[in-house]
Amino acid sequence: MDMQHLDTILIVMVAIFGVSVLLHIGVLAGLAIGMSKAVKQAREYGQEMEEKVLPVLASTAEVLQQTKSLIVRLEPKLEAAATDLSDITRMAREETSRLTTSADEIAERFRQQAERVAQMTDTALNGVERASHFLNSAVNAPARQASGILAAAKAVISSLRQPTSPRPSQPTDEDYQRERQQYV
Repeated sequence: MDMQHLDTILIVMVAIFGVSVLLHIGVLAGLAIGMSKAVKQAREYGQEMEEKVLPVLASTAEVLQQTKSLIVRLEPKLEAAATDLSDITRMAREETSRLTTSADEIAERFRQQAERVAQMTDTALNGVERASHFLNSAVNAPARQASGILAAAKAVISSLRQPTSPRPSQPTDEDYQRERQQYV
């Protein structure tokens, strides 16, 4: 019985093994069907995304190509503009420096001219003052002398015209005063 018992155990084990293999085949078949459905859905989703994304990528590629061509066309112009701008900036600095120098020179010349005019004015006014003093002294002195001479001549003529009167032996103070007033 030992053999029969062993055969039974072997048959039961083969049956269990067979059932487990069938169970594994069922699970694998279920997984294969599930994977097939998942692959089919992924394929559909991929096609849908491809339909949506490809036009966007195509337009993006087109925009990138246009942008590249625009950059290629504008790059020399931008470089030239940058060079021109730096030249303009440099020339503006130079012109500002020249204008500042010119303004400083003009201000200095103006100051020098103002000093010259002030000196000339002072010299002219001093000359006028000296001339007026000279004329004053040149005219007044002879005028006083002429006035004195005329007064003397007048006194002589008036004394010659008056009848002769007895003269006092000495002149009085009143006589001196009158004569003095005549000469002044």
